[in-house]
Amino acid sequence: MLKIMPNTKNSAIVKMHTQGAIITALLGGTDAMRQAGTTYLPKHPRESQEDYNARKNTAVLFPAFSETLSQMVGRVFFKPIDTHKVSGSLNGFLLNIDLQNNDINIFSSKWFADALAYGSSYVIVDFPTTNGTLADNRHARPYFVHVKNTDVLGFKHEFQNGVPVCTQFRYRQTLTVDDGEFGEKNIEQITVWDLGRVRHYRKDDKGKWQVSAEKSVHGANGKPLNFVPVVDLVLEPQAFFVGKIPLLELAHLNVKHWQMQSDYHNIVHFVSVPLLAHSGSDDLGDSQTVASNNLLQLGADGKLSYVEHSGAAIGAAVTALEELKDEMATAGAKLLTRTKLALTDSQARDEQGKEISKLRVYANRLEDALGRALDFAAQWQGETDGGTVEISGNIDADFDPSASFADVLKMQAAGVLSGETVFEEAQARSIISPQREWQDEKARLELQGSLNMDFGQPESESS
Repeated sequence: MLKIMPNTKNSAIVKMHTQGAIITALLGGTDAMRQAGTTYLPKHPRESQEDYNARKNTAVLFPAFSETLSQMVGRVFFKPIDTHKVSGSLNGFLLNIDLQNNDINIFSSKWFADALAYGSSYVIVDFPTTNGTLADNRHARPYFVHVKNTDVLGFKHEFQNGVPVCTQFRYRQTLTVDDGEFGEKNIEQITVWDLGRVRHYRKDDKGKWQVSAEKSVHGANGKPLNFVPVVDLVLEPQAFFVGKIPLLELAHLNVKHWQMQSDYHNIVHFVSVPLLAHSGSDDLGDSQTVASNNLLQLGADGKLSYVEHSGAAIGAAVTALEELKDEMATAGAKLLTRTKLALTDSQARDEQGKEISKLRVYANRLEDALGRALDFAAQWQGETDGGTVEISGNIDADFDPSASFADVLKMQAAGVLSGETVFEEAQARSIISPQREWQDEKARLELQGSLNMDFGQPESESS
């Protein structure tokens, strides 16, 4: 029987990573797409390897996927996460939630970006205990470890009280360690979480995986932890811990654009150089000699002429590329289209009859995932509830946020909105710099009003 090693991916992970390979290539940019070669840029029939390499090495990726991803993440985190409902014992952790000097907003944005790109992403809620009791670890505290989708190797689960619970979670890390007095090197480590235990594997001198460290994991009550403290952020669930890639269609369109743009540049290069054609006798003999006046002697019936392309193919290629850009923009914007979507039971009651966008649903799932992670952190502290967070962002705004600002001004003129609310709405639409403060602006308005009164008031006549 073949021995399963800790770095072996289970079938769900193999499928997940196979589907995500296109995302990894697109996020890697032009260099990664070129390196992928014929995977995303097929070789034409009868095209020589030399010509193919020249075409591939001059192709440039239009970053539609990565830019859309960045824009959507930016919308979700346009405003800071509201943490006023987080448990008081955890508030001090939020400014450095991962012990890497990342606060909850920065950490969550990276977690969400990975999930939006690949469909799922994960967080381990760790606690650096030495003997499993909190009394001897007063300076220790829980912290979050982001495990990227591409770093997961496997997981197991079982049903407890009808609910699927993770019982094992494996992932790889690349660690930088000292190498001699001045050098350093990267090593690969595999971490395996089980119920009440965590192991670290590294390769020995013979290249075999061996346990380099192992410890028992206890809860605040001193008993072995009866759950694996991993939180999955799955935006469109397909199976346990696995989700559908939300922007997969956009990814395929982006690859199509990569291929068409390569063909377009190849056509432009070809038609930009006129072909020199000869007609007449095939046997020119000595008549090919060039005279001192740089004239080519072609014989009695010889003729040379340039043949140029009409350029029709170029125009058609340009039109097709522009249409493809429009299709990519539409595919990305579908996350903002409001429809009636089924949420969790509690959300379905709250959102009944409302139309919300997929991006809003994804943000709700991030809220839920952060809540579960905070609950795990609270359990390390001997509590049961870590609290909740709220994400408002700029998710449900129109495609052109400034277009609806006229309605905001009309509502102010009707007396139903305050000046401060109008100011905030303008900031939400990036009409006003986020560095501006309402109180400062209000003081300027009051000063401006008093100056207008001073300059506009006519001088009183002397009696």
